[in-house]
Amino acid sequence: MPSDVVLDAVARLASRDMTRTEADLQADIYLLLTAGSLALNAAQVARLEVPTGDGTRRRLDVEVGHCVIEVKKDLRNANICRDAETQLEGYVAIQSQRLGTRYVGILTDGTDWHLYHLTPGGLTQVATLTVSSATVDCEKLLVWLEAILATHEAVKPTPEAIRRRLGASSPAHLLDHASLATLYDQASSIPEVELKRQLWSKLLRTAFGKAFTDDQKLFVDHTLLVLTAEIIAHAVVGFDVSATGELTPASLAQGVVFSGAQIHGAVEADFFDWVLHVEGGPEFVRQLADRVARFDWGQVEHDVLKVLYEEVIPQEDRASLGEYYTPDWLADRIVASAVTDPLNQRVLDPSCGSGTFLFHAVKAYLTACDDAAVANSKAVAGVAQMVYGIDIHPVAVTLARVTFLLAIGSKRLADPDRGPLSIPVYLGDSVQWEQRRDLLGGSEEVRISTTGDELVEGGGGLLFGDDLVFPRNVLRDAGSFDRLVNAMAEKVLSTSTRRSSDLIAPVLRQFGIHANDAPILANTFDTMRRLHATGRNHIWGYYARNLIRPLWLSELDQQVDVLIGNPPWLRYSKMTAAMQEKYKDLSRERGLLTGGLGASGRDLSTLFVVRAVELYLKPSGRFAFVMPHGTLTRKPHEGFRSGRWGGDVAVQFAEPWDLTRAPTGFPMVSCVVAGQSRPNTPRRMPAKALAWSSRSRNPNMSWGTAKEGFTTTPVTLSVLGSDNLPPASPYKRRFRQGAVLAPRALLFAEEAASSPIGFGAGRIAVQARRTPFEKAPWKGVRTLRQTVERAFVRSVHLGETLVPFRMLQPLRAVLPLGPKGILEAERVEDYPGLASWWSEAEEIWRANKVESDDSSLLQRINFHGQLGAQIPTGSHRVVYSKAGNSIAAARLNDSQPIIDHKLYWAAVSGAEEARYLVGILNSTMVLERVRPLQALGLFGGRDIDKNVFAVPIPSYDAEDKNHQELASLSLEAEAVAAAVDLSAVADFKRARRVIRQELVRCQLAQRIDDVVARVIPPVQADAE
Repeated sequence: MPSDVVLDAVARLASRDMTRTEADLQADIYLLLTAGSLALNAAQVARLEVPTGDGTRRRLDVEVGHCVIEVKKDLRNANICRDAETQLEGYVAIQSQRLGTRYVGILTDGTDWHLYHLTPGGLTQVATLTVSSATVDCEKLLVWLEAILATHEAVKPTPEAIRRRLGASSPAHLLDHASLATLYDQASSIPEVELKRQLWSKLLRTAFGKAFTDDQKLFVDHTLLVLTAEIIAHAVVGFDVSATGELTPASLAQGVVFSGAQIHGAVEADFFDWVLHVEGGPEFVRQLADRVARFDWGQVEHDVLKVLYEEVIPQEDRASLGEYYTPDWLADRIVASAVTDPLNQRVLDPSCGSGTFLFHAVKAYLTACDDAAVANSKAVAGVAQMVYGIDIHPVAVTLARVTFLLAIGSKRLADPDRGPLSIPVYLGDSVQWEQRRDLLGGSEEVRISTTGDELVEGGGGLLFGDDLVFPRNVLRDAGSFDRLVNAMAEKVLSTSTRRSSDLIAPVLRQFGIHANDAPILANTFDTMRRLHATGRNHIWGYYARNLIRPLWLSELDQQVDVLIGNPPWLRYSKMTAAMQEKYKDLSRERGLLTGGLGASGRDLSTLFVVRAVELYLKPSGRFAFVMPHGTLTRKPHEGFRSGRWGGDVAVQFAEPWDLTRAPTGFPMVSCVVAGQSRPNTPRRMPAKALAWSSRSRNPNMSWGTAKEGFTTTPVTLSVLGSDNLPPASPYKRRFRQGAVLAPRALLFAEEAASSPIGFGAGRIAVQARRTPFEKAPWKGVRTLRQTVERAFVRSVHLGETLVPFRMLQPLRAVLPLGPKGILEAERVEDYPGLASWWSEAEEIWRANKVESDDSSLLQRINFHGQLGAQIPTGSHRVVYSKAGNSIAAARLNDSQPIIDHKLYWAAVSGAEEARYLVGILNSTMVLERVRPLQALGLFGGRDIDKNVFAVPIPSYDAEDKNHQELASLSLEAEAVAAAVDLSAVADFKRARRVIRQELVRCQLAQRIDDVVARVIPPVQADAE
């Protein structure tokens, strides 16, 4: 808590008392800096009225370290603020040039604080803070200033400390990002820098598919993250990374000194050391290291790099890429359950992310070593042989390597008896998209492509030359292979004009390369030389060594005992076209595309697990992975749940974990699947699960903190398509989903103002119906206006026009529909008004649709024939809602309205059958039977779809008295629903609740439930 003196000073600063002078403000700022617990050191003495030293009489209001604070009485006046910024720019420029380092400026009137840094284009504002109250904002102001000045030392690296001092909202980070972005602008045209960004993009496009955009801001963010992590790695092993230390920026960014400490693979020259190639870059690395040096990295108790990643990369960016790392408590429990003998089980996380699972696996191994009295030197050497990680994300790999070091801890690493240590975390393609082979044979060569947008190539020529090709024989010894590639990379730098074959020959002899393999490596060396000639070398040795590591781990004598992790949840629709084709091929061969279902409803996670088991897990080895919850119950995953995955790949599933009520921080509900590799005796996933729940909803907890709030309960899962469900209702075949009428901004319309003289018979003026709920890019398109033929302005029912037992007023849409179906494109031209609207709509559609979508708007609205199926249709239809936590159904006795895709519909024989079905669908009893079958979202059941017909609803029988009674009760319910005044209820969800409440009040809901219970057979007990 700040002292009373400091609180009083901040109160005066925040008051905007116009009687106070600038000197008064300066005095309070000086008091804040010196008495506010900022821990200023000898180089950061706060001084007032400091001469600029440029021979003028100008003075800095307040200077502290490499920061000037310019003070004005009131910055609300735009002219004063503009003049002050010009004055501050001069001060910052003078001091930057004099000191030869980054110098920043703060402009303040005591209430508003603005932080600036200098770019080639002038002074740029990077952060602001408003102080309105001393009691509320004093601590916030002190933290803000401390993050800029970097004054505290030996800071314990807690999540909160990292957020305040290094997180995305901290002024220090904003300064660093702005500085680094300026440096990249200067470096982006350098061929080597350009190549590094291209390879970074290639890896991430393979990891995230179409969700990834090659964005400069993201590349700069990733660079800042990696540099920070690499500096932390040096600090962890005991190096002084502060400004007074002896490490150069190049050694910090490329890990040069690690070899001297016999630690390999922790920090390497990689995609992100480009900053060293630009003027001012080394100075930037030095300043960043000075801030990192404030932390005591020997006090780490968690996966600190995960925290750093989630703080630096904005949540919306992580969400768009599907990046959600496993919470600490869950990784702890999975490692504890799967790694039962840490000293003797080799463990691999094939999608290691920032290294959360690795952190706990390393801790488990070292704890077991301590319990067994294993010497520290042997324990540290052994952990690198027992715990491995792979990831295709270049940032994640660096973070995971440092996390590995953090898990070992600085005390163990500083042990004088510690021997050489290689950090076993590799950049690689765990799925091995392009290495099509089985474990016992196949290609004798491994290829690394030097071109293309992704690792999963779709064919086409090569940009730079042949692939980098390596004989499989040279992979047998991973260490030897690394040294071979490094030796080849060093030879590439030779300026000799000798032939490639002559230049590489001594290296091949040195490593004892067989005569049959020598020509292959000579050709690869020649390719590397040609890459170097175009300024595109440097990174290829690192790239090749890392991408080949998964192949090494998949060899029979290298496979592991335990697989753990959180595989990528990349949806099929987000994969690139080349990935989609590979995905379908690999999934079909392994029995994952079952039941006539296509790939579109699936994601990468199941294939990833299957490939990991197939490639890296020993027979009888164990696995445990975090997965989307639908893996446990949804139809698209039936092939995965079978445990038989093609050829001799099979597993015996153990009881899964249901995490529906557990705090995970994921954007969707999740589960854990586990089991053992059993090539000859598969066992499908049990329908019994262990449900985890917690009183806390905070996922960012260690298990030690969280365990008291957790409970586990056995539950039975309702698995679609399995034998534990009764036969489906005959109505399942009769219902189908409505039409995808989207984007709504091009289709839905409302009547426009009429002309004083009208528009002639059969025509109507309409304009597009716009709403605040539209999403990009459609919310930005122009509003269509046209006079069209009335016949093409059709009523449309959506989820928002349906409530229990009642259809509300439909919306209207301009649709090219004739009495017999959808008009062909040439027929649309026969109707001038429709043609004008539709041609403009098609033009906007083509300009804004997803690039990979080659359909016209006319084709789009008839996706899967869902629109054409409605023309013509019967005069009696039943409509029910697709999604939500409850079912709403109603009878529609008009053949004209179109049904939107948020509803399901079926034509029925007459009003009595319609009322019979509507009564069942609206009943509480059916809802309770359907809920376990729904796909789950974070807020409960998400999709009802046709799962409702897993309840065995019998066909309507006009002779059955129960059916007759149900139809009669539904007629009463229609009257009750129609009488409810909804004029003041704007939200359709609220309208549904109001009608249900009225049905309960008049006891109709209970009477309907009683009859439905007699109509539908009771649930039989599940057979074990």
